[in-house]
Amino acid sequence: MLLGRGIAVYRAKCPLDAEPFAHSSRFVCSLPDESVWEPPKGSDDSRRKVTIMPMTPGYHTGGLLLHDPVSTIEPLVSMGYRCVAVRPRRGILAWENGLAADGALSSQARGPETDSWDRFLDEARLHRCRVVIDTESSFVLDREKAAMPSLADSNADSSQAALDWCQHWIRMAERLPGTVLTLGSGVWPRDEFSPGLSEADLERLASRLESLASFAQQRGVSIALRPATGHAISSVAEFERMCQWLPDGVDLGLAADLGEMVSAGEMPLGARLQRNAERLKLVYLCDHRWPGQPPRDLPLGTVGRDDTPIGTGELTLRRVTETLGKMGFDGPLIARVEGHCEQGLRIPRLGMQHLMQCRWWRQACEQA
Repeated sequence: MLLGRGIAVYRAKCPLDAEPFAHSSRFVCSLPDESVWEPPKGSDDSRRKVTIMPMTPGYHTGGLLLHDPVSTIEPLVSMGYRCVAVRPRRGILAWENGLAADGALSSQARGPETDSWDRFLDEARLHRCRVVIDTESSFVLDREKAAMPSLADSNADSSQAALDWCQHWIRMAERLPGTVLTLGSGVWPRDEFSPGLSEADLERLASRLESLASFAQQRGVSIALRPATGHAISSVAEFERMCQWLPDGVDLGLAADLGEMVSAGEMPLGARLQRNAERLKLVYLCDHRWPGQPPRDLPLGTVGRDDTPIGTGELTLRRVTETLGKMGFDGPLIARVEGHCEQGLRIPRLGMQHLMQCRWWRQACEQA
């Protein structure tokens, strides 16, 4: 693979004897030990060895709902996180009254929300912290509906509201270079007679994602789609299929949610991630949900569900971070633990303690 300016990065193939997880029968790809690219033996390639750039370790403030997002940046950075993901919500970093005809925030929308976003960006700049905007917010477009409208919806008015929401936050992301924006495809009904999207649905979804990707590319903003259970695109495999409907050159990235990948049975994780390395822009590091959890009246998808605290679930963190490091992934790796906000900053602190035992994560914290 070439990473800009002709810099080549080593990428290993997943071996057939992938090592199992420590806590289950699931598997993660185990890669060789080289962390630099070098020319093959006997090659006349004179390029110098290139050390693979580290990923950016981060934390998702969606697990800190009892805290003001602005106030979480300083303590998270002091723990060692170098990127903060934020999900706008009503009254906090939110968009209450839509956009004016010229695409700017309407006068009614100018208030605490825009002020808080300015403060959030100022705090991020102060601590040299990268930002990820997670646009999968609840109850922001409709006070009665938690889930965002699906981008594959045949109702153009419904899907346009979701497109407007994403475009607004692309504009907000433009104000801090390097910000990544993630989005979902929206909840999609499935049953045994309707297992997924039809060809017409895929064409409609691809067209809307293409327009969003073009809108973001014009503003220098990186966007990525997060597949989630119950969504129109519910797995990385479905993301791969959907990309076949996109024209060449459309810069739509993948935001891989490891918890969702485990739920969808997409193992070995390493092989799946490696196959999508060209589009992989962000990874949400979340662990499997607690077993035997009672059902909750919440929309399908990870958002709103409880995650298992980092280091206490099914993922073997060392192998996950090692796989990402050795495949040359240099985007944000965001730890996310939702459903435990009453424990406050204790959860990200314990997560960092577990993750610092992983060489590739520790190296990324030191070099970020």
